[in-house]
Amino acid sequence: MPNNTQKWYSIGMKFEEIYSLSTENHGIVTSYRARELGVRDKDLMRWVKIGRLMKIGYGVYRTTQYPFSEDDAFANAVAVAGPKAYLCGESVLGLLKLMTAVDLRRFHVAVPVRCRRKLPQEIKVEIHSAKYVPTKHDGIPIQKPADAIRQCIGTIMSSRLEDATNEAYRSGKIFKEQHDELLSEIRRHA
Repeated sequence: MPNNTQKWYSIGMKFEEIYSLSTENHGIVTSYRARELGVRDKDLMRWVKIGRLMKIGYGVYRTTQYPFSEDDAFANAVAVAGPKAYLCGESVLGLLKLMTAVDLRRFHVAVPVRCRRKLPQEIKVEIHSAKYVPTKHDGIPIQKPADAIRQCIGTIMSSRLEDATNEAYRSGKIFKEQHDELLSEIRRHA
């Protein structure tokens, strides 16, 4: 039978593995991934209680030692919505800084099937085709920039979308053909 010192040493070593895992995802770790490392839910709750982890949603935790960045809110929203979730629409434009006038108090997140989780009010969930393959920006799953701009046609002013399209092209996030197609679609809808 292990003594108390060995038990706490083992728990400390497991936290180092959790922290290492979380550094790959903006300080976020899920209970599912923790269980893969042999960490019990009981240990996660103990770390929340002593301040090493912060619970941000059902089965989603953030290490408190990980430095905060401006993209963390986007990463948190995607993590809370589930494992196959990704940012979409105007939230992608805000994350990529293609538009400055984006409401960053509300996050648009897409999922392939209905999300049954109870989510915070600031997360707006949309169902997108399961065939769609998102891309990643700084480790955060997102809708491709051209698709995000296209999704905003009709909900955001045309002049702002044209500016976002031009900025996406200037910054190399879309190609010339996509740029031209998007501008003609935006102008047709205006």
